[in-house]
Amino acid sequence: MEFAPSRKQFWINVVRLFVRPVTCQTAFFLLLFTLLVLPDVLTESICSTLSFYRIPTGLFVCYLLSLPVVLLSSMFRRSYKTTIGILASILFVVDIYMLILYGQTLGTVSKESISAILATNPAEAYEFASVYLTTDRLLVVVVSVSLVLILFYYVKNLHFRWNNISRGVLAALLLLSVYSTIGQWSKVVESNIYYLLTKECPDLREYRQNPTVVSDGEYVDNIVVIIGESFSKYQSSLYGYEKETNPLLGELRADSSLYVYENITSACVTTIPSMKSIMMAYTDSMGDSIEWYRCLTLLEVMQKTGYRTYWLSNQSKTGLYDNEVGRFADLCDEQFFVGDKYSGMVRDSKDEELLPLFEDCLSNDTTPKFIVLHLMGSHAEYDKRYPAEYGKYNSDDYVESHSHLSSSNRDVVAQYDNTVLYNDYVVSELMKRVLAKDAVVLYLSDHGEDVFRSSCDYCGHATERSEQHKNVVRQIPLMFYTTPLFRDRHSALQHKIESSVKNPYRTDSIMYTIMDMAGVETVNGVSYKHKSLLK
Repeated sequence: MEFAPSRKQFWINVVRLFVRPVTCQTAFFLLLFTLLVLPDVLTESICSTLSFYRIPTGLFVCYLLSLPVVLLSSMFRRSYKTTIGILASILFVVDIYMLILYGQTLGTVSKESISAILATNPAEAYEFASVYLTTDRLLVVVVSVSLVLILFYYVKNLHFRWNNISRGVLAALLLLSVYSTIGQWSKVVESNIYYLLTKECPDLREYRQNPTVVSDGEYVDNIVVIIGESFSKYQSSLYGYEKETNPLLGELRADSSLYVYENITSACVTTIPSMKSIMMAYTDSMGDSIEWYRCLTLLEVMQKTGYRTYWLSNQSKTGLYDNEVGRFADLCDEQFFVGDKYSGMVRDSKDEELLPLFEDCLSNDTTPKFIVLHLMGSHAEYDKRYPAEYGKYNSDDYVESHSHLSSSNRDVVAQYDNTVLYNDYVVSELMKRVLAKDAVVLYLSDHGEDVFRSSCDYCGHATERSEQHKNVVRQIPLMFYTTPLFRDRHSALQHKIESSVKNPYRTDSIMYTIMDMAGVETVNGVSYKHKSLLK
């Protein structure tokens, strides 16, 4: 007769034990849930991309964080709660800051953005903070901290009474959160920063495709690709900008040796995915259908065609974990990095330091050569990208043309324009170094920069906050420089360059343009000439 009530009491006790981490510290649990989950849910609700797994997963995570509270002795319990509370508060402040500035949080940021963060070395992080932690954004941080303090005050004074029914409902929700988290585990793990941090960056040398390449045998002795950084065509006098930011390249264009293309867009708005789309047959549209490192690389095609390959860079090879861009350098026959490529801490080196390295490569008698130069260009922090003698512009030069901007923002515009002016010198000097050779130089930027065009309070590129912003950042300059000897030897290719300056084109096909210049007919029996810009 007492069996049924005893069994009922047994399950009541099981439920009480199971939910005790929540019921005995309800205020602490609610605080954690609010701080850790609310920003992500709010972000995805605003963007109409709410992933419902975040709520039960957040519930499960908060449960696990609350579990030690009932297991630890009173001696350690207070210290544990204080530590977890502080860490959760810091994450909340960071999330709110990112939500307002970028329209995303640490929990909703794309894998590409996380990869970019992890590929950033400490000096780059400092530069980023120097640019983006402005007074108005610091005010956002202050408001966020205030919200945390208010939340602490109200939550700690709440009192909760639990009965068997409410405990049963809570147990059901917790079990649902466990089930949902397990079911979405792969999605949770792959969007986790720790997973991306510990995931090894693949060595592209281990994934060589060994393609069969057929070429027409008409080599260009020197094919040079200069990849700039954060160069916006809107700030270039080559594209009608009112400030004279490209006087030297303008002279080359006037001499009919430089051809400026008008309708080029970058495939991506950050460096790493953009570099992948330039240097290999991988595009964002492929998604997860194939791992990027299993795709055919431009460098391997050029080597199979007979070119000796070089990588010269003024960017760091390593970040918090191996920089994926640096893996392309490993594929080359020779690679050179300005400064210490392993520490990744040399940030004040100027792009002109690549000039002697470039000359050394050119002096090598081996031909044909394929040389890639990766510049720092207009990477933030702008005032560190150029020598003092190139500080031509200051905020006073923009009072009339940029009257809608604050004085500090006009100063940022001036610094950016000075980077473009200095880049003009470096790129023109690189081009002049091949003047007496059979050479063609292709310059393009990995992506552009939004220099207060989509908003009067934002300058940068590393965000997906709006389509308007992305459209600005995708607009990039692209130009070809050809030498007299090249024009004499390769008249058909020269004609293609001259006649294609108005063609619309995206940089995730630029690999095929370079293959076209190298005389590649087919790769593994397939022709890609229809994907070339030169048609």
